[in-house]
Amino acid sequence: MSNKLNGIDVAALQEFALGVAETEDAAKRSARFNVKTKWEHQTRSVATVSQYSLCGVEYQRHFEIAADEPTEFLGQNSAPNPQELLMAALNACLSVGYAVNAAAMGITIHSLEIETDGELDLRGVLGLDESVNPGYDQVSYVVRLHTDAPREKVEELHKIVTKTSVNLANFSKAIHMVPKLEIQEA
Repeated sequence: MSNKLNGIDVAALQEFALGVAETEDAAKRSARFNVKTKWEHQTRSVATVSQYSLCGVEYQRHFEIAADEPTEFLGQNSAPNPQELLMAALNACLSVGYAVNAAAMGITIHSLEIETDGELDLRGVLGLDESVNPGYDQVSYVVRLHTDAPREKVEELHKIVTKTSVNLANFSKAIHMVPKLEIQEA
């Protein structure tokens, strides 16, 4: 008998969570991610993911994520723009949260779709008005979830996901940013 639900190995999830809960070593209960982005030309850049660490162990991998702006924003429209990637990252994180937590709760997901929308005031983006936020004042998202679970259980799942989603927390709370500029001499 398979212990997988929504493609998630529930026994492995429980074992992993128990291991994190029982460790006193902070390095062994953390995850660290790193992305290096290089500007290519015009408004296009490519981010490279090459490693991450999980519970004190470093893992190698390789992914490239392109970003560009639409032609109306002076780009070549060769990839999603940074705002679309930001929303895609939120949606992906929420999707993981629903799939994993639903599996842990014994809920089968038949379909899941998340749609996110936000509007920027270009006066802030273009630096035309210092009183205008260059970022979002509000972002809305809709979760379309099809499951056979009772409404109460689905609402409990939703509460758990909104409480534990990393990217939802990143969207909804200020993150302390630590900038550093390194100027390379010609």
